[in-house]
Amino acid sequence: MDIDKEISFFDRFESEHGDYDVLAEESYERILKAMFSGVRLRPGMTCVDLGCGTGAFTRRLGTLGLRLTGVDISPRSIDRAKAIGGGPEYVVGDVCDCPLPASSCDFVTMSGVLHHLTTQAARVQSLREAFRLLKPGGRFLSYDPNAASPSMFLYRDPRSPLYSQVGKTENEVLLSRRQITSDLVAAGFSDVRASGLSGIAYRYVEGALARKLLPLYNHLYEPLIRWSSLQGILGTFVVAAATKAGRTTMTSPND
Repeated sequence: MDIDKEISFFDRFESEHGDYDVLAEESYERILKAMFSGVRLRPGMTCVDLGCGTGAFTRRLGTLGLRLTGVDISPRSIDRAKAIGGGPEYVVGDVCDCPLPASSCDFVTMSGVLHHLTTQAARVQSLREAFRLLKPGGRFLSYDPNAASPSMFLYRDPRSPLYSQVGKTENEVLLSRRQITSDLVAAGFSDVRASGLSGIAYRYVEGALARKLLPLYNHLYEPLIRWSSLQGILGTFVVAAATKAGRTTMTSPND
């Protein structure tokens, strides 16, 4: 992975567009519900959002009452996140080498981050860093574009006739549920779960063709996949959860 290209891409996006906040509000709500299903939240719980960008997802995590810290490698994105405010603390740092202490948080989240790490070695390194940050019994939670999603294949796979490089970095890859599960296990996590999720609407996409097709995508394609029996396989995002083994009371006894 070329880290400089990642920094350059997101610094440029911030300078041209400001906040990197591309999903519709109901999409964030749907993702949060899927991520934290069955998790018992208590006052004062802490969460580190690795690869937070300008803090769009970090701020939504604030609705859960968590004490939040966002970490991102793009200085301009962190400056923007601090300017927007909203409660979380923000620091500049690499998701593979985070400047925060070990065993210091209850949750680590990665929102659309793992697919920016081109190789399995890089992904596992970042996940081991997440593992290091978590307290025993802590939970890792993430979402990323799904390699099995027809829409993601058409728009983001280089083999597709509709593939577009616009709005993505050169490092990005599509990941499968199997790949993410394997990476989490390799990083030392247990109780690993990964499933497709649809019903994801976008408020903004780059590329003229994509913008023309966006209403069709938001109002026809996504609901169709969401209410089908294939969402867990073909869902637009892979939502993953995993645990750092140890004593915990975070999950409901009925789960």
